[in-house]
Amino acid sequence: MLIRNITTEHNIVVGCKVTCKGKTIEKTSNIKVFSFPQDPVLPKIKSLIANQTQKLSCTVHNVYPLERIQIEWLRGDKTLFVDQPEGSFDNVQSYSSVFSYTPSVLDLGKNISCKATLKNAEIGLEKTRNSNAEYGPGTITISSNNPSVKLGEHLEITCQADGNPQPTTLWWKEETEPAQIKSQNEKLIINNASRSQAGWYRCDARNAVGSQQRRVKVIVLGPPNIPKIQLSQRGDPKEGENITILCSSDDGSAELTLYKQSAASGALNKQAVLLNIPSVQITDGGIYICEAKNDFGTERSTINITVE
Repeated sequence: MLIRNITTEHNIVVGCKVTCKGKTIEKTSNIKVFSFPQDPVLPKIKSLIANQTQKLSCTVHNVYPLERIQIEWLRGDKTLFVDQPEGSFDNVQSYSSVFSYTPSVLDLGKNISCKATLKNAEIGLEKTRNSNAEYGPGTITISSNNPSVKLGEHLEITCQADGNPQPTTLWWKEETEPAQIKSQNEKLIINNASRSQAGWYRCDARNAVGSQQRRVKVIVLGPPNIPKIQLSQRGDPKEGENITILCSSDDGSAELTLYKQSAASGALNKQAVLLNIPSVQITDGGIYICEAKNDFGTERSTINITVE
């Protein structure tokens, strides 16, 4: 007996009967039909963000008998969730398993997979198909959120991004025209740190599914920049005129003080310090000092004012 185009209707008992000289011998056999032709299907996931729950879906197509299928969700080699259809199903059909997953930073680098297994003990069948989820860069971790380095020293920052396929990583230096690539891998390395290397850097992680970015500010520590001191007018002021002396710095970490060589005045913790003299007198003439100070040193600028 030749059966073409097997269907679930052929899940039957067949018999073969032989009669010879009045003697009959009959044998029967169970036909067990199964269908499991494809790997599970996992839709591409835009990204997986740490501590944000997402619903993931895994679909197996054209399965029979469906009640014998088991779907297992894994992260690396760890089982996260096991799903099995309930009831009895007569036809070849598809089944989708939905899993609510909350990723963790500790899971970086471990792929999510869906494993479907069709088991039938009656005929000793156990067939497994496996699929890895493709997802865009999600959680990005940086080895230091507030990196700082002293002038002339070495700094190394690592940027790791989760994703499948594994994302490629680029480090960009912002605040330049155009932005400059500083590294084409996970590590940003700064040797012999200078003030020009301070500023905002951006880690870009990309794969075929999507992209993510993370910014970090690098601080270069050292004595403050030389401050500026200016007079509000050109030339020497005349007695009775209104003048303003400005002490300023482009270094936000420095404490500024503006004072005359003989006596201190001004204020601290400001990027600009003003000294206004409404009616300047001969005695107001002299050397004025703008001082910038931080934990690593002090820098000064001076101006000599002569009142006519």
